[in-house]
Amino acid sequence: MAQEHHLDALVVGAGFGGIYALYSLLKEGLTAQAIDNAPDVGGTWYWNRYPGALSDSWSHLYRFTFDPELLRSYPWRKRYLTQPEILKYLQHVVERYHLRPHMQFSTRMQNAEWNDATKTWTVRCHTGDVFHVRYLFTALGLLLKAHIPAMPGIERFQGEIHHTSDWTPDVALENQRVGVIGVGSTGVQVVSAIADQVKSLHVFVRHPQYVVPSGNRDVTAPERDLINQNYRAILADARTSTFAMGTPEPSRTLRSLSPADRALLMEELWQTGNGFMFMVGGFSDIVTDDAANEEMAQFIRNKIAGIVEDPQKRAVLTPREPYGRRPLCNDGYYEAFNRDNVFAVDVSTHAITEVTPDGIRTADGTVHELDVIIFATGFDAMDGSYAGVGIQGRGGQNLYDLWKPSGPSSYIGMSVSGFPNLLLVNGPHMVFANIPLSLETSVDFTMDLVRRSEEISTRTGCQCEIEASEEAQRAWTDESRSSLAGTVFEKLPSWLLGKNIDGKAPSVPFYFGGLGKFRALLADIKAKGFEGFQSPLGPAGPKTRL
Repeated sequence: MAQEHHLDALVVGAGFGGIYALYSLLKEGLTAQAIDNAPDVGGTWYWNRYPGALSDSWSHLYRFTFDPELLRSYPWRKRYLTQPEILKYLQHVVERYHLRPHMQFSTRMQNAEWNDATKTWTVRCHTGDVFHVRYLFTALGLLLKAHIPAMPGIERFQGEIHHTSDWTPDVALENQRVGVIGVGSTGVQVVSAIADQVKSLHVFVRHPQYVVPSGNRDVTAPERDLINQNYRAILADARTSTFAMGTPEPSRTLRSLSPADRALLMEELWQTGNGFMFMVGGFSDIVTDDAANEEMAQFIRNKIAGIVEDPQKRAVLTPREPYGRRPLCNDGYYEAFNRDNVFAVDVSTHAITEVTPDGIRTADGTVHELDVIIFATGFDAMDGSYAGVGIQGRGGQNLYDLWKPSGPSSYIGMSVSGFPNLLLVNGPHMVFANIPLSLETSVDFTMDLVRRSEEISTRTGCQCEIEASEEAQRAWTDESRSSLAGTVFEKLPSWLLGKNIDGKAPSVPFYFGGLGKFRALLADIKAKGFEGFQSPLGPAGPKTRL
């Protein structure tokens, strides 16, 4: 039954970010609740139940770190976690800290409106529930709005169509003729997982990927004991690193070694596995030096040539662009194409022209007959998560409308000018790093903001507003753009820059300066009295709300 709720805070989303935000608010003694459109917790890891779904971060770092006892006691078997394991872990965390009574599922936020007179947010949900709150935390997730390219004739297809982000366990692929569109991280995982189950598998490749081995294997008891004994040092190293992936980040350049020595090191990285390990764990200049990047890329091309037997398939699967998309790892991807039932379709040369009742037609006139089409085409990432909700700040300004013309803008990924007490959890211009560690950093800082706000509100008797200044927001947006300058990432049409969505304004939705540097910046902001936020929360400025 629909209800009207009066709380200190509402958290929208129940994935990693929403769970930690809710935990932190309740620990602070505030009244808080979390809502989610899904029937249960998990966020991305609830919806993305496709075959082969796997984290590409080490298991011992793809988890919350705020409870040392939980870190050391919760089981994990392999170097990486599968989707069912991650979902089970998040459910365990919710039960362990008694969060479920403060959660409401199958509840979608429709809109939120700031009331400048009462200094509260009014949030309306499709269930009819209305929440009146002083703080609104949006933990919508980075990868929420699925991207399905427009394709003529798709409504005429007589088989099944699925997007990997909305997978259901009852999808049957055995002995089916399956087409997979997209070979990013998800597509690579799906191909490897289903190749030996289906009657035929047509993989439609527009941008072939550099994929290195994951090196996934069982973790021995002595290895787990060693990690447990050294967790404090492991976390300290991760929090002060760039990507917080637990991989080495050496300072040596590729050409500081002899050709023979760097070839040996690349082979060692290949055998060890992990995408981030391969890209940044050997040399410091792979993403900044074109010649070093090309040498690393050629190493992978040579590996592809040694694995993929069929010349046509090998040509389609071999990338020629720089090695600069999100680093991928998987075991068995290239090997899958040695199967007679797996085909590589080059849609960069012969684009998909239409979906027919029987399959997919490409520009060369070929109809690839299919029973099932799987879209592994990713997401309208980051700000796309805000496209389906109406968040109206001061003066009725809609947040997504504000962002759409030139890309999202925020201060440190947490606050937006004109939207008081709206606290973004992993919002645009968050640090690009391992999610659990980066979100804990962000939520911990937002809680510092909330504590400061509560102190001021208690002292003055008026609700304090947490709001970035326009100047600080512009400066941080510029800093995020600058953090990518001179790297190979800015040269490629990647989802990391929103370039996978036709017509979307080009932007840099992440801060690429690294988690360690980001944490230092946050410490400096706090030490300076929350610099960048409007008075009275931050330093005195031209806009004083109280």
